[in-house]
Amino acid sequence: MENAVVGLDVGTTKICTVVARPLGDGRLEVLGVGVVPSLGLKRGVVVDLQDAVESIRRSVQRAQESSALEIRSAYVGITGDHVTSLNVAGRTIVSAGTEVTPEDCERVLQAARDNVGNLGPNREIVHVIPREFALDGQPGIRRPVGMSGRRLEVAAHVVTGVKSILENVEKCVVAAGVQVLEKVLEPIATAEAVLTPAERELGVALIDVGGGTADVAVFLDGSICHTSAIPVAGNHVTRDLAIGLRVPVEQAEDLKRKAGVALAAQADDRQRVGIRLAGTGEPQQVPRRLLGEIIQPRLEEILNLARTDLKRSGFYDLIGGVVLTGGGCLLPGTLELASKVLDDNRVRLGEPQGITGLVAPISGPAFGTSVGLAMYGAARLAEAPEPPPPLAAAPEPWFRHAAGKAADLFRRLIRRA
Repeated sequence: MENAVVGLDVGTTKICTVVARPLGDGRLEVLGVGVVPSLGLKRGVVVDLQDAVESIRRSVQRAQESSALEIRSAYVGITGDHVTSLNVAGRTIVSAGTEVTPEDCERVLQAARDNVGNLGPNREIVHVIPREFALDGQPGIRRPVGMSGRRLEVAAHVVTGVKSILENVEKCVVAAGVQVLEKVLEPIATAEAVLTPAERELGVALIDVGGGTADVAVFLDGSICHTSAIPVAGNHVTRDLAIGLRVPVEQAEDLKRKAGVALAAQADDRQRVGIRLAGTGEPQQVPRRLLGEIIQPRLEEILNLARTDLKRSGFYDLIGGVVLTGGGCLLPGTLELASKVLDDNRVRLGEPQGITGLVAPISGPAFGTSVGLAMYGAARLAEAPEPPPPLAAAPEPWFRHAAGKAADLFRRLIRRA
């Protein structure tokens, strides 16, 4: 299927592959999904190559099975506290005389890239995203191609990351049998799925609380103007529970999902939760409120770090408020806690929008990045004149092929008899 796209979210807690077909107007029909636990990654960094490759391979295989399509390439999400961003400017003279060409836009973006300066041997530029163009001193231009002018300028948002970390993620994906079409910063992808055009225009902060990092992005006047990653997220909440309750990490994760609360005051003092102590397996009953008393301080820390980051960036009091998304914001009371920590800013929960088809497995906030990567790919597909098809009909399983050959042989023997 030539117009299908694949988003591959290589996360700390899960690997999610989404196969989708663009329907136009930014909407997608989801054709296949593959979600598996993530192994071999911490905070967006590969720590065990073999485990990471196997996790990615299993996720891709499940997406192939549910879509009946063979996945050849994908748009891959990246994150981690090694990622940094800055805003730079570039300028050039319009080469054709008075009319801006696509080549002029490429050249002015290259000028912005050059203005980043020396990154050192182990950093690379991931994105150079135009925020706005200016022609002969007139700002606020979004698509200058075809317009008249002599001096073209751009204000661009540049994202950089540690080269070796990015290469290791790409190696894992390639080793799993998938070509990387583009590495995409996760909050940029997530925004495609959970933010509205009106929010981007008015100004909105996106806080994506994942397992290994909490990603922050700010959009204003329709463009991205700030990105960062906070190295404290959902897995820290899980470990706090494991230590505080003296239970295995796996049990702590289960307790967090099933009985956790973001605000301790919202838990009924009479409610009890069953646990089994690590080592001895001794069963005990603890108040549900205790879970909230352990969880709340860590969530407050994450939100306070996001608040500090937004204030430092200069983009805090935004008309569109804050959109909270990611698997780390699913606990009851999270929105109320976020509104309190973020100085009573308007806070809403961000979930994937504009999708049909196989929606149920990816309908929650934890899948904003996965869906957003597919949407990002769909936008790229619309821009490219002749993009390479990322998918083909899935090959017939070996056992079905072998059974068919055996049946043919049997029929030939019968005819001879």
